[in-house]
Amino acid sequence: MIKNDCDLANLNEHMKKTLKLNLCQSRAKNINSCPICGHDKYIKYGFYSGVQRYKCKNRYCEKTFSLSTNFIWSYSKKSPEKWAEFIELMLAKKTLRYCAKKLEINLSTAFYWRHKVLKGLTFHNIPKYLYGDVHIGKAIMRENFKGNRNIKDSFRKDIWIVAAKGKQDNILSLPVCKNGWNAKEFEEKVYKKIDKESYIKAYGDRYIWAIAKKHNLNSIKTKEEVELKIRNFTGNVNKWFSCFRGIATKYLRGYLCWFIIFYRDKEFTNMSILYELAKDCSFINTEKIRLVLEE
Repeated sequence: MIKNDCDLANLNEHMKKTLKLNLCQSRAKNINSCPICGHDKYIKYGFYSGVQRYKCKNRYCEKTFSLSTNFIWSYSKKSPEKWAEFIELMLAKKTLRYCAKKLEINLSTAFYWRHKVLKGLTFHNIPKYLYGDVHIGKAIMRENFKGNRNIKDSFRKDIWIVAAKGKQDNILSLPVCKNGWNAKEFEEKVYKKIDKESYIKAYGDRYIWAIAKKHNLNSIKTKEEVELKIRNFTGNVNKWFSCFRGIATKYLRGYLCWFIIFYRDKEFTNMSILYELAKDCSFINTEKIRLVLEE
């Protein structure tokens, strides 16, 4: 007896399961401790839906977890394919309303999904070190309280955003200080990532230029090449952000990591991003996002 499958429902279901299993296997090497208590002793504890499970050996924990624990879509009723579609729409910079309509999800769900993805991008797109010739520039944006219904002060501070590009496509872009230059904040968030032997090229700011001049006393000067991505950073970031009609300052770090994807030489696709987000425990629940909303 033959059972026809003209609409390829069985194939689609098989592809969904295969994608989920592949995503789980991609993070197998990254599991080195219990995601609940952090204990590094655990044992294999069978399988569930083809996914390896583990049990923590900490007697105060003894929780079970699997390769799918703390996935970006954990506790979501939607499939990984739906998340891949959403990431593709993010790469196209589609509005939340468009995403919600296209994927047939609630508008608030689209909002939370965006911020879950931004949390993962923040985790993956801030390099630990910058070396070689390091080009540094800055942009200044006004403080933004978009979404806050309890604004008491009409005064808006300046947010200093620093962009730095090192060798091999390493780029970071971070909100560094508020309402004026702060050398300690720059030291903590940017300068400590720069290799001591690197040569710093500063663009458009006397404070960064002074730091570069001091740093370069012990560095070998190389052939000066203008890095247009950093020199034109202010114009580029303002143009890229213009379609959002304002970004709340509390979310600025995540949006800058999203922006950097478009700025790098490396090619990104929805699937490459999905696999990157799957490797680590970058999950954030909606309650924590709501707490940020209430700030």
